[in-house]
Amino acid sequence: MKKVLSAIFSSVFLLLISAQVSVAVPTQYGDTGLLSQPTAETLNAGNICLGVWNNYSSGKTEDADIMPVSITLGLGSFLEMYGTYPNLLFNNDETVSGRGTANLGAKIRFLGKRSSRFKMAFEGEGRRSISDDPNFDGLTDYATRVIASLKLDRVGFHVNGGYIFTDDPVNVTYDNQTTAGAGIEFYPVGRLRMIAEGDWRTNKIIGRDDYAEVSVGFQYFISPHFTLNLGASVGLTDAAPDWRLLAGFSGCQGIGTYQRPIPKLVEPALPEEKKPEKPKKVVKIKTLTPLVPVAAPVVKPLAVTPVSKLEVAVPPKKEVVVLEPSEQLVIPDTEELQALNVSPVAGAAPPIPSKPMITKPVETLVYRKFQMDEFTFDFDQFSLTESGRKALAVIADELRHDDKWFVIRFDGYTDSIGSERYNEKLSLKRAVSTATGMVVNNGFDPSRIFVKGFGESKPIASNDTPEGRGKNRRVEILVLVKKAE
Repeated sequence: MKKVLSAIFSSVFLLLISAQVSVAVPTQYGDTGLLSQPTAETLNAGNICLGVWNNYSSGKTEDADIMPVSITLGLGSFLEMYGTYPNLLFNNDETVSGRGTANLGAKIRFLGKRSSRFKMAFEGEGRRSISDDPNFDGLTDYATRVIASLKLDRVGFHVNGGYIFTDDPVNVTYDNQTTAGAGIEFYPVGRLRMIAEGDWRTNKIIGRDDYAEVSVGFQYFISPHFTLNLGASVGLTDAAPDWRLLAGFSGCQGIGTYQRPIPKLVEPALPEEKKPEKPKKVVKIKTLTPLVPVAAPVVKPLAVTPVSKLEVAVPPKKEVVVLEPSEQLVIPDTEELQALNVSPVAGAAPPIPSKPMITKPVETLVYRKFQMDEFTFDFDQFSLTESGRKALAVIADELRHDDKWFVIRFDGYTDSIGSERYNEKLSLKRAVSTATGMVVNNGFDPSRIFVKGFGESKPIASNDTPEGRGKNRRVEILVLVKKAE
């Protein structure tokens, strides 16, 4: 029994610390954010999120149990629309819970990109009252809000302020409301987001207490597309429930993200009259020379005519890259090599890195550049496909015939689907996977190989279309030489 409990505990612990991070997720009100408070994030184009919640509250005179549902649509990289219905239980507890409206709204981010640390957004929505009392049923309020968010590495700060134009029931005059809210998020590990937030608004009826409530909770990202939400809150004024418990699941999925057939790279056959007899081919492994002064070689211009569709033309002596010691490739262990879908060259000894080639930043020039396309990896994966292995072999063969002294850096990039942190880690994993394939499959010296992940920060096409996102999912292979003194 102890062994079973130990195995269960270990599995749960490993799941909690796994390096996965979230995509944008909806609040119980439909707009992307924390548990109840919005953020300036917007759901990415072509994505849809569904949320189902249980909201139990206890007030001065009675309790309420409701089940709100929400749907969120990403219409652009900076625009989302959402809608919610307050209660699938249909038990007439909506008004008592303080959550008695069906909402339809939109949020537009007007300051900052997805990769920016600071963002601002504007939100507008209509709120239609759901009630058994005909005097209150169907009343429609209109709300506006400005939201600001500051995201650091593991911490985020969010504030919002707004105004509600209230609809009046028969024989009663409601006052318009001023609203404010704030929230803090913290990621202790990649899959877990801890949340604290507060909500305040003036009362519709002059002379009565304002509404004020504070909450704490967390979101656990079971996968990048499925989230568990749990929270508890305390009312600070008589207008709010004494306490509230919130639990829910939300799931997000991209529209049109399907698996496409992976094309095979076939080298063009030589004309019949030029086909030589095939002797047994001996592959020569080229060890790359470090970036240190050596005897002067024959000087060639830093420009190479592209020799295959994988190579990208670069202007001579234009693109400068600063290599950092921390970017040098570390060869994964045997189990990780299997996960990356790479295997050693037949008969070759395992690669052993020599001493670090550089100990401080070094300026280099891009001599040649190759680009591995989206078919190098399956969607949302970092292990090499068969197509990726073949493309890498073509590039390796080109570099073996190049007699210049160079090193290589593998730069990973993603599209904008998923959070910034998730994309940064995925892009680095893809760079490491490709670089490891160059060493283990193709025999290059690991001490001359460097890796870096850029995430979604440097798109070469629009992320608003499937074609553009496909172009942005890539690995660039930079062949670097030392910058002239």
